[in-house]
Amino acid sequence: MQDPHEIVAPAGSPLAAAVLSTADLDGALQFYCDRLGFDAGPVSIWRDPVLAVLTGGPPDTAARACLLSSGGDIVGRILLLQFVDAAGHGVPGDRVQRASNSRAVGLANLNFYAADMRAAIAEFRGFGCEFWTDPTVHNMSDAVGKPIEVLFDGPDGVVINFVELASNDPSTRIGQMRAYVERHGRNRCGFTPVVTTSHVVRSMSAARNFYERALGMRPLIDVELHAPESNAFLRLPPAARTHVTFMQGNHMFGKLALSQPLNYLQECDELAPRAHAPNQGYLAQIFEVADVSAAYWACRELAAEGLTAPTQLHIPGFGLRRGFVVRAPGSGAQQWLIARD
Repeated sequence: MQDPHEIVAPAGSPLAAAVLSTADLDGALQFYCDRLGFDAGPVSIWRDPVLAVLTGGPPDTAARACLLSSGGDIVGRILLLQFVDAAGHGVPGDRVQRASNSRAVGLANLNFYAADMRAAIAEFRGFGCEFWTDPTVHNMSDAVGKPIEVLFDGPDGVVINFVELASNDPSTRIGQMRAYVERHGRNRCGFTPVVTTSHVVRSMSAARNFYERALGMRPLIDVELHAPESNAFLRLPPAARTHVTFMQGNHMFGKLALSQPLNYLQECDELAPRAHAPNQGYLAQIFEVADVSAAYWACRELAAEGLTAPTQLHIPGFGLRRGFVVRAPGSGAQQWLIARD
């Protein structure tokens, strides 16, 4: 049971699903289901004119699609897409993320809480995964606590972050998250749904305005990262300074880690121009909102780019929902906002 005292935005919208494009759906299903413990819904062929709008592809865009969930949660899910031609064969594309580092603006990684970090590292090294560094302890602040993290490149260049919640002090944010996960439980492989996903932005204020006004999220943690071990962990310049704000909706999972490079933005790659069909990687985010019209007008007031009019969207695993597409201020990352069921 969720403790309302741990939730800063009871009416906010957590991440419903990360939209990932893959060159090999069967291989991606093996990684996320067999190794990370997600459960796969039915695989379908998604042929719908709206798919081209949602993914920024050509008019005849089609895809094999599968929605993944973890432990029955309806937040922090993954929608996998493999773009195909008329005969159902995979269509080649570029990778959204071309470098194994955090010097990028856009949708950057997926975070999962691991039950046993050492065991997870050993197991995934056995699968051939190469971790960026050894496990790193982040000393965020006395109020936040200490997470231990590792990063590696998952399928299609999507960066995967394993997190161990080291602090057990209930007065800290990390301690509260740890207590919740221990009560909530993990999936069959010892992992959670997507608990946090990183969104690197050029403007923290613009991004926060979007997530707060359109999605009702609120800041949970606000820190500046500049320690040498944190920069080495993220493969950032040694003297890098990064403003990080964790945004939360009405759940402990499905959080957003907004990151603004403070002194190395000029070194960052722009991901949004490549995050479209048939390219492979992290394409978009899906959020379920209580009031589509209110969210749409909030985006209008923010002058958000790429805004479509609300319409009926049929998304595999979600069914027919009223919703719209918009590019998030601060990075241009694509967001699909749909009505709650």
